[in-house]
Amino acid sequence: MEYNQIEIENFMLKLMQGQSLDDLADLVNYVIEVQNQKEGTIYKKISAKRLKHYYANINKKYINFEIPKKTGGKRTITAPDKFLKAIQRRINLLLTLFFEPKPAAHGFLENRSIVTNAKIHVGKKYVLNIDLKDFFPSIHFGRIKAVLQLPVFGIKANQFKQGDSISFELLAKFGLKPEFAQIIANFCCFESKLPQGAPTSPIVTNIVSQRLDYKLVKLAKEYHCFYTRYADDITFSCDKNRFKEEFMIKLDEIIKSEGFVMNDKKTRTQKKAVRQEVTGITVNEKLNLQRTYVKKVRAALSNWEKYGYEKANAKFASSYPQEKGFLRNKTIPPMEAVLSGKVMFLGMVRGQDDTLYLKYKNKLSELLITK
Repeated sequence: MEYNQIEIENFMLKLMQGQSLDDLADLVNYVIEVQNQKEGTIYKKISAKRLKHYYANINKKYINFEIPKKTGGKRTITAPDKFLKAIQRRINLLLTLFFEPKPAAHGFLENRSIVTNAKIHVGKKYVLNIDLKDFFPSIHFGRIKAVLQLPVFGIKANQFKQGDSISFELLAKFGLKPEFAQIIANFCCFESKLPQGAPTSPIVTNIVSQRLDYKLVKLAKEYHCFYTRYADDITFSCDKNRFKEEFMIKLDEIIKSEGFVMNDKKTRTQKKAVRQEVTGITVNEKLNLQRTYVKKVRAALSNWEKYGYEKANAKFASSYPQEKGFLRNKTIPPMEAVLSGKVMFLGMVRGQDDTLYLKYKNKLSELLITK
Protein backbone atom coordinates (compact mmCIF):
# COMPACT_ATOMS: atom_id res chain seq x y z
CA MET A 1 0.00 0.00 0.00
CA GLU A 2 1.25 3.49 -0.87
CA TYR A 3 0.98 6.38 1.54
CA ASN A 4 1.01 10.12 0.86
CA GLN A 5 3.46 12.58 2.36
CA ILE A 6 1.19 13.65 5.22
CA GLU A 7 0.48 10.04 6.24
CA ILE A 8 4.16 9.08 6.19
CA GLU A 9 5.12 12.16 8.19
CA ASN A 10 2.41 11.45 10.76
CA PHE A 11 3.43 7.80 11.06
CA MET A 12 7.03 8.86 11.59
CA LEU A 13 6.35 11.62 14.09
CA LYS A 14 4.08 9.42 16.20
CA LEU A 15 6.71 6.67 16.14
CA MET A 16 9.55 9.07 16.99
CA GLN A 17 7.70 10.87 19.77
CA GLY A 18 5.86 7.92 21.34
CA GLN A 19 6.54 7.19 25.01
CA SER A 20 3.50 5.49 26.54
CA LEU A 21 0.82 2.86 25.96
CA ASP A 22 -1.61 5.70 25.30
CA ASP A 23 0.73 6.88 22.54
CA LEU A 24 0.82 3.37 21.07
CA ALA A 25 -2.99 3.18 21.12
CA ASP A 26 -3.11 6.55 19.33
CA LEU A 27 -0.57 5.36 16.74
CA VAL A 28 -2.34 2.06 16.08
CA ASN A 29 -5.69 3.83 15.75
CA TYR A 30 -4.19 6.28 13.25
CA VAL A 31 -2.92 3.32 11.17
CA ILE A 32 -6.41 1.78 11.33
CA GLU A 33 -7.97 5.09 10.27
CA VAL A 34 -5.65 5.32 7.24
CA GLN A 35 -6.26 1.69 6.31
CA ASN A 36 -10.04 2.14 6.46
CA GLN A 37 -9.84 5.21 4.23
CA LYS A 38 -7.56 3.62 1.66
CA GLU A 39 -8.93 0.08 1.57
CA GLY A 40 -12.57 0.66 2.39
CA THR A 41 -12.25 -1.62 5.42
CA ILE A 42 -14.19 -1.20 8.65
CA TYR A 43 -11.57 -2.13 11.23
CA LYS A 44 -12.61 -1.03 14.70
CA LYS A 45 -10.34 1.23 16.69
CA ILE A 46 -8.79 -0.18 19.85
CA SER A 47 -9.15 1.14 23.38
CA ALA A 48 -6.12 2.12 25.44
CA LYS A 49 -7.66 0.15 28.33
CA ARG A 50 -7.66 -3.11 26.37
CA LEU A 51 -4.15 -2.44 25.07
CA LYS A 52 -2.92 -1.98 28.65
CA HIS A 53 -4.62 -5.24 29.70
CA TYR A 54 -2.79 -7.11 26.93
CA TYR A 55 0.49 -5.46 27.83
CA ALA A 56 0.14 -6.69 31.42
CA ASN A 57 -0.87 -10.21 30.33
CA ILE A 58 1.10 -10.63 27.10
CA ASN A 59 2.36 -14.18 27.80
CA LYS A 60 -1.21 -15.45 28.25
CA LYS A 61 -2.24 -14.28 24.79
CA TYR A 62 -0.39 -16.91 22.73
CA ILE A 63 -1.01 -20.51 21.70
CA ASN A 64 1.60 -23.12 20.78
CA PHE A 65 1.40 -25.67 17.99
CA GLU A 66 3.91 -27.81 16.10
CA ILE A 67 4.73 -28.12 12.42
CA PRO A 68 7.18 -30.57 10.80
CA LYS A 69 10.69 -29.47 9.88
CA LYS A 70 12.05 -30.16 6.39
CA THR A 71 14.88 -32.13 7.97
CA GLY A 72 12.61 -34.11 10.29
CA GLY A 73 11.38 -33.48 13.80
CA LYS A 74 8.98 -30.77 14.94
CA ARG A 75 9.16 -26.99 15.13
CA THR A 76 7.13 -25.17 17.80
CA ILE A 77 5.20 -22.16 16.54
CA THR A 78 3.99 -19.64 19.11
CA ALA A 79 1.15 -17.56 17.67
CA PRO A 80 -0.70 -14.56 19.18
CA ASP A 81 -4.47 -14.38 19.56
CA LYS A 82 -6.60 -12.29 17.18
CA PHE A 83 -6.40 -8.96 19.02
CA LEU A 84 -2.68 -9.18 19.72
CA LYS A 85 -2.02 -10.18 16.11
CA ALA A 86 -3.92 -7.09 14.95
CA ILE A 87 -1.69 -4.87 17.10
CA GLN A 88 1.46 -6.62 15.89
CA ARG A 89 0.43 -6.25 12.25
CA ARG A 90 0.23 -2.48 12.66
CA ILE A 91 3.59 -2.40 14.45
CA ASN A 92 5.04 -4.55 11.67
CA LEU A 93 3.69 -2.16 9.04
CA LEU A 94 5.43 0.79 10.70
CA LEU A 95 8.75 -0.95 11.32
CA THR A 96 8.78 -2.20 7.72
CA LEU A 97 7.88 1.24 6.38
CA PHE A 98 10.85 2.96 8.01
CA PHE A 99 13.52 0.26 8.22
CA GLU A 100 15.71 -0.41 5.19
CA PRO A 101 17.56 -3.74 5.49
CA LYS A 102 21.03 -4.46 4.16
CA PRO A 103 21.18 -5.63 0.51
CA ALA A 104 22.50 -9.00 1.71
CA ALA A 105 19.25 -9.75 3.60
CA HIS A 106 16.56 -11.50 1.52
CA GLY A 107 14.13 -13.01 4.02
CA PHE A 108 10.60 -11.64 4.60
CA LEU A 109 11.18 -8.55 2.45
CA GLU A 110 9.26 -6.98 -0.42
CA ASN A 111 10.82 -7.77 -3.83
CA ARG A 112 13.23 -10.22 -2.20
CA SER A 113 12.79 -13.96 -1.82
CA ILE A 114 14.50 -17.33 -1.77
CA VAL A 115 14.96 -16.79 -5.51
CA THR A 116 16.81 -13.44 -5.20
CA ASN A 117 18.80 -15.00 -2.35
CA ALA A 118 19.89 -17.97 -4.50
CA LYS A 119 20.54 -15.94 -7.66
CA ILE A 120 23.66 -14.32 -6.18
CA HIS A 121 25.35 -17.73 -5.95
CA VAL A 122 24.62 -19.15 -9.42
CA GLY A 123 27.60 -20.72 -11.20
CA LYS A 124 30.08 -20.50 -8.33
CA LYS A 125 32.55 -23.35 -7.79
CA TYR A 126 32.11 -23.42 -4.02
CA VAL A 127 28.95 -22.75 -2.02
CA LEU A 128 29.01 -22.68 1.79
CA ASN A 129 25.71 -23.11 3.64
CA ILE A 130 25.34 -22.26 7.32
CA ASP A 131 22.30 -22.42 9.59
CA LEU A 132 21.93 -20.36 12.77
CA LYS A 133 20.76 -22.51 15.67
CA ASP A 134 17.53 -21.51 17.47
CA PHE A 135 17.44 -18.28 15.48
CA PHE A 136 14.14 -16.77 16.70
CA PRO A 137 14.42 -17.77 20.40
CA SER A 138 18.00 -16.43 20.58
CA ILE A 139 16.65 -12.94 19.90
CA HIS A 140 15.47 -11.80 23.32
CA PHE A 141 13.72 -8.75 24.74
CA GLY A 142 16.90 -6.89 25.74
CA ARG A 143 18.37 -7.10 22.23
CA ILE A 144 15.15 -5.91 20.62
CA LYS A 145 14.72 -2.98 23.02
CA ALA A 146 18.33 -1.90 22.47
CA VAL A 147 18.27 -2.04 18.66
CA LEU A 148 14.94 -0.20 18.41
CA GLN A 149 16.60 2.80 20.09
CA LEU A 150 19.39 2.96 17.50
CA PRO A 151 19.07 5.34 14.51
CA VAL A 152 18.03 2.57 12.12
CA PHE A 153 14.72 4.03 10.92
CA GLY A 154 14.13 6.72 8.37
CA ILE A 155 12.45 7.74 5.12
CA LYS A 156 13.38 5.56 2.15
CA ALA A 157 14.35 7.12 -1.18
CA ASN A 158 11.19 5.94 -2.96
CA GLN A 159 8.68 7.08 -0.32
CA PHE A 160 8.24 10.65 -1.52
CA LYS A 161 7.73 12.08 -4.97
CA GLN A 162 10.28 14.45 -6.45
CA GLY A 163 9.54 17.99 -5.36
CA ASP A 164 7.90 17.08 -2.06
CA SER A 165 8.93 19.43 0.73
CA ILE A 166 10.51 17.42 3.56
CA SER A 167 12.06 18.84 6.69
CA PHE A 168 15.68 18.03 7.57
CA GLU A 169 14.46 16.48 10.83
CA LEU A 170 12.39 13.92 8.94
CA LEU A 171 15.25 13.05 6.59
CA ALA A 172 17.54 12.13 9.49
CA LYS A 173 17.71 8.56 10.83
CA PHE A 174 16.03 8.02 14.17
CA GLY A 175 15.48 5.48 16.91
CA LEU A 176 12.59 5.04 19.33
CA LYS A 177 12.59 6.65 22.75
CA PRO A 178 13.64 4.18 25.49
CA GLU A 179 10.13 3.99 27.02
CA PHE A 180 8.53 3.34 23.63
CA ALA A 181 11.24 0.86 22.60
CA GLN A 182 10.45 -1.10 25.77
CA ILE A 183 6.73 -1.15 24.98
CA ILE A 184 7.22 -2.18 21.34
CA ALA A 185 9.77 -4.84 22.31
CA ASN A 186 7.33 -6.31 24.84
CA PHE A 187 4.60 -6.48 22.22
CA CYS A 188 7.04 -8.35 19.97
CA CYS A 189 8.02 -10.94 22.60
CA PHE A 190 6.64 -14.05 24.27
CA GLU A 191 8.34 -14.94 27.57
CA SER A 192 11.02 -12.36 26.70
CA LYS A 193 11.94 -14.11 23.44
CA LEU A 194 10.98 -13.63 19.81
CA PRO A 195 8.07 -15.98 18.94
CA GLN A 196 8.15 -17.61 15.53
CA GLY A 197 4.45 -17.10 14.84
CA ALA A 198 4.08 -13.36 15.43
CA PRO A 199 3.66 -10.92 12.48
CA THR A 200 6.40 -8.70 13.94
CA SER A 201 9.04 -11.41 14.24
CA PRO A 202 10.34 -11.43 10.63
CA ILE A 203 11.09 -7.70 10.45
CA VAL A 204 12.57 -7.77 13.97
CA THR A 205 15.03 -10.50 12.92
CA ASN A 206 16.25 -8.27 10.10
CA ILE A 207 16.56 -5.24 12.38
CA VAL A 208 18.51 -7.23 14.98
CA SER A 209 20.66 -8.92 12.31
CA GLN A 210 21.75 -5.81 10.44
CA ARG A 211 25.08 -5.59 12.30
CA LEU A 212 25.65 -9.30 11.62
CA ASP A 213 24.99 -8.63 7.92
CA TYR A 214 27.42 -5.70 7.94
CA LYS A 215 30.20 -7.80 9.50
CA LEU A 216 29.62 -10.77 7.21
CA VAL A 217 29.60 -8.59 4.10
CA LYS A 218 32.94 -7.22 5.26
CA LEU A 219 34.26 -10.78 5.77
CA ALA A 220 33.04 -11.78 2.31
CA LYS A 221 34.85 -8.83 0.71
CA GLU A 222 38.03 -9.69 2.58
CA TYR A 223 37.97 -13.22 1.14
CA HIS A 224 36.55 -12.25 -2.28
CA CYS A 225 33.27 -14.09 -1.70
CA PHE A 226 29.57 -13.40 -2.13
CA TYR A 227 27.30 -13.37 0.93
CA THR A 228 23.53 -13.48 1.48
CA ARG A 229 21.20 -14.29 4.37
CA TYR A 230 17.65 -15.56 4.26
CA ALA A 231 16.42 -15.52 7.89
CA ASP A 232 18.70 -18.06 9.62
CA ASP A 233 20.14 -19.46 6.36
CA ILE A 234 23.55 -17.95 5.61
CA THR A 235 25.31 -18.54 2.28
CA PHE A 236 28.77 -17.70 0.97
CA SER A 237 30.06 -18.56 -2.50
CA CYS A 238 33.24 -18.11 -4.51
CA ASP A 239 35.30 -19.59 -7.36
CA LYS A 240 38.33 -20.43 -5.22
CA ASN A 241 38.06 -22.44 -2.05
CA ARG A 242 38.24 -19.72 0.59
CA PHE A 243 36.32 -21.73 3.16
CA LYS A 244 39.27 -23.12 5.08
CA GLU A 245 40.10 -23.08 8.79
CA GLU A 246 41.05 -19.39 9.01
CA PHE A 247 37.83 -18.28 7.32
CA MET A 248 35.66 -20.59 9.42
CA ILE A 249 37.24 -19.37 12.68
CA LYS A 250 36.58 -15.73 11.76
CA LEU A 251 33.04 -16.59 10.68
CA ASP A 252 32.31 -18.39 13.94
CA GLU A 253 33.71 -15.48 15.98
CA ILE A 254 31.51 -12.95 14.16
CA ILE A 255 28.36 -15.04 14.57
CA LYS A 256 29.02 -15.56 18.29
CA SER A 257 29.80 -11.86 18.79
CA GLU A 258 26.29 -11.09 17.52
CA GLY A 259 24.62 -13.49 19.94
CA PHE A 260 24.03 -16.36 17.50
CA VAL A 261 25.38 -19.91 17.24
CA MET A 262 26.22 -21.91 14.12
CA ASN A 263 24.40 -25.22 13.71
CA ASP A 264 27.39 -27.44 12.90
CA LYS A 265 25.14 -30.27 11.70
CA LYS A 266 23.85 -28.08 8.86
CA THR A 267 27.15 -26.47 7.87
CA ARG A 268 28.36 -27.78 4.50
CA THR A 269 30.49 -26.78 1.53
CA GLN A 270 29.05 -27.81 -1.83
CA LYS A 271 31.43 -28.16 -4.78
CA LYS A 272 30.52 -27.71 -8.43
CA ALA A 273 30.56 -31.49 -9.07
CA VAL A 274 27.52 -32.05 -6.82
CA ARG A 275 24.10 -30.41 -6.74
CA GLN A 276 24.55 -27.03 -5.09
CA GLU A 277 21.47 -25.73 -3.29
CA VAL A 278 20.72 -22.38 -1.71
CA THR A 279 17.42 -22.08 0.21
CA GLY A 280 16.10 -25.12 -1.68
CA ILE A 281 17.01 -23.85 -5.16
CA THR A 282 19.69 -25.43 -7.35
CA VAL A 283 22.39 -22.94 -8.40
CA ASN A 284 25.02 -24.99 -10.28
CA GLU A 285 24.56 -23.38 -13.71
CA LYS A 286 21.22 -21.62 -13.47
CA LEU A 287 18.34 -21.28 -11.03
CA ASN A 288 16.45 -24.56 -11.02
CA LEU A 289 14.36 -26.90 -8.88
CA GLN A 290 14.96 -30.53 -8.05
CA ARG A 291 13.85 -33.07 -10.63
CA THR A 292 11.41 -34.59 -8.15
CA TYR A 293 9.54 -31.25 -7.98
CA VAL A 294 9.21 -31.02 -11.77
CA LYS A 295 8.30 -34.70 -12.00
CA LYS A 296 5.40 -34.27 -9.55
CA VAL A 297 3.99 -31.32 -11.49
CA ARG A 298 4.23 -33.23 -14.77
CA ALA A 299 2.57 -36.31 -13.26
CA ALA A 300 -0.33 -34.29 -11.81
CA LEU A 301 -1.01 -32.56 -15.14
CA SER A 302 -0.78 -35.89 -16.95
CA ASN A 303 -3.24 -37.59 -14.56
CA TRP A 304 -5.71 -34.75 -15.02
CA GLU A 305 -5.43 -34.93 -18.81
CA LYS A 306 -5.73 -38.74 -18.98
CA TYR A 307 -8.34 -39.51 -16.33
CA GLY A 308 -10.29 -36.28 -15.97
CA TYR A 309 -10.56 -33.84 -13.09
CA GLU A 310 -12.63 -35.97 -10.68
CA LYS A 311 -10.31 -38.99 -10.69
CA ALA A 312 -7.15 -36.87 -10.70
CA ASN A 313 -8.43 -34.74 -7.82
CA ALA A 314 -9.36 -37.87 -5.82
CA LYS A 315 -5.82 -39.22 -6.28
CA PHE A 316 -4.39 -35.85 -5.31
CA ALA A 317 -6.59 -35.71 -2.17
CA SER A 318 -5.43 -39.17 -1.07
CA SER A 319 -1.74 -38.28 -1.37
CA TYR A 320 -1.84 -34.63 -0.19
CA PRO A 321 -1.91 -35.49 3.56
CA GLN A 322 1.76 -36.46 3.16
CA GLU A 323 2.64 -32.97 1.92
CA LYS A 324 4.04 -30.29 4.18
CA GLY A 325 1.13 -27.98 3.39
CA PHE A 326 -1.36 -30.41 4.93
CA LEU A 327 0.79 -31.03 7.99
CA ARG A 328 0.76 -27.27 8.53
CA ASN A 329 -2.89 -26.43 7.86
CA LYS A 330 -4.68 -29.79 8.23
CA THR A 331 -6.84 -29.03 5.18
CA ILE A 332 -6.83 -30.29 1.59
CA PRO A 333 -7.11 -27.44 -0.92
CA PRO A 334 -8.41 -27.92 -4.49
CA MET A 335 -5.91 -29.70 -6.73
CA GLU A 336 -5.90 -26.85 -9.25
CA ALA A 337 -4.94 -24.30 -6.56
CA VAL A 338 -1.90 -26.33 -5.50
CA LEU A 339 -0.91 -27.04 -9.12
CA SER A 340 -1.24 -23.38 -10.03
CA GLY A 341 1.05 -22.41 -7.15
CA LYS A 342 3.63 -25.01 -8.12
CA VAL A 343 3.63 -23.93 -11.77
CA MET A 344 3.94 -20.25 -10.76
CA PHE A 345 6.87 -21.09 -8.49
CA LEU A 346 8.53 -22.96 -11.36
CA GLY A 347 8.27 -19.80 -13.46
CA MET A 348 9.53 -17.67 -10.58
CA VAL A 349 12.66 -19.82 -10.33
CA ARG A 350 13.39 -20.73 -13.95
CA GLY A 351 12.11 -17.49 -15.48
CA GLN A 352 8.93 -16.36 -17.21
CA ASP A 353 10.35 -17.24 -20.65
CA ASP A 354 11.46 -20.76 -19.68
CA THR A 355 10.06 -23.33 -22.14
CA LEU A 356 9.20 -25.92 -19.48
CA TYR A 357 7.36 -23.35 -17.38
CA LEU A 358 5.42 -22.09 -20.41
CA LYS A 359 4.54 -25.66 -21.41
CA TYR A 360 3.10 -26.47 -17.97
CA LYS A 361 1.40 -23.08 -17.68
CA ASN A 362 -0.37 -23.53 -21.03
CA LYS A 363 -1.33 -27.12 -20.22
CA LEU A 364 -2.83 -26.04 -16.88
CA SER A 365 -4.81 -23.27 -18.62
CA GLU A 366 -6.21 -25.79 -21.12
CA LEU A 367 -7.22 -28.19 -18.38
CA LEU A 368 -8.90 -25.46 -16.32
CA ILE A 369 -11.10 -24.60 -19.29
CA THR A 370 -12.27 -28.21 -19.62
CA LYS A 371 -12.82 -28.72 -15.87
